[in-house]
Amino acid sequence: MSTDSRDINDLFDDIVLTEEKHARQGYEEGISDGLAQGNQEGYQLGYAQGVQLGEELGGIYGEVVAQQQLPHTEKVQRTLQQLRTLIEQFPRTNDPEADIIGTVELIRNTHRRLCALLGTKKSVDGQQNSFTEERKDFSF
Repeated sequence: MSTDSRDINDLFDDIVLTEEKHARQGYEEGISDGLAQGNQEGYQLGYAQGVQLGEELGGIYGEVVAQQQLPHTEKVQRTLQQLRTLIEQFPRTNDPEADIIGTVELIRNTHRRLCALLGTKKSVDGQQNSFTEERKDFSF
């Protein structure tokens, strides 16, 4: 045996350390891949829900602008202006301080109040129907 040869204990230490090194590397790669996939999934979910919310608020905003062109009582005009202001002030950037859920609920509640004042209500397909329209009874 030469003095340059390594001790058997050093060889076992190298094997153990290599195994730990690869385990740590695999763990770190797994974490980074999981974060990347989770971020992508979160982005896609947030984007889809943002589109739905944008469609809803855009529809309400269009209705408000159209109704503001028609003659209404002072109470209806105030509600229309309040709803328009709420939608125009809705955050359009990622502001962690913004209360998006609270603002959306306030917009929806104000829209419901407007519908009650106008004598209309939302149907299942999202279109406005007058309360005075005849409804078909599909019950058995």
